[in-house]
Amino acid sequence: YNAFAGSHWSRLADNSKPTILRGTVMESIATMCDWYNVKFTKDGIERTEEIGLPDGKSVGDTITHTWPSDGKDYLAKIIQEENEQLPMCKISDTADSKAVYGVFMDWDNDDDTVNDMYVAGIGAFVVRIHKDETVAIGNWLVSKGDGTAKVLAGNTAITADVQSSLIGKVTSTTKTHTHADDSYCVPCTLHCG
Repeated sequence: YNAFAGSHWSRLADNSKPTILRGTVMESIATMCDWYNVKFTKDGIERTEEIGLPDGKSVGDTITHTWPSDGKDYLAKIIQEENEQLPMCKISDTADSKAVYGVFMDWDNDDDTVNDMYVAGIGAFVVRIHKDETVAIGNWLVSKGDGTAKVLAGNTAITADVQSSLIGKVTSTTKTHTHADDSYCVPCTLHCG
């Protein structure tokens, strides 16, 4: 399903995991996501395993790592995974932002200590609309600056600047979810990626 919504991993810069409402507009920031592994030898075979970076440790440090399958400790070197394409993000706080990365889909609930999220950027998904906005099928959406989307003004010419701000196009006015703040989600085709 993630592939059809063009979703990808991202993370908040402080690695926190606050409540983020489904369909919330997310902006990329100028910091790349970082993931770490340990590399060690077990039974003559070099192995790697994903870890959260331990406090006070950095790439190249040697630590004691317990291999989950046998419960034994091994000396392991911390290495950083390569990442050339996935930036961290924040909840959109800029109206008509050109940094819109996509919309919040869900948290990646694996068992590591990194709070990755899925951000949907292209394809069919939902977008969270501000409670005071009324949408129609075919409306283009841009960031309202508070994590929700607003309708692009009807007389706006689609210039390169405007196109770089588009989140998606409304495909149905059916409210798939209404949040406690009365913002709501509608189906859209996403055009962020």
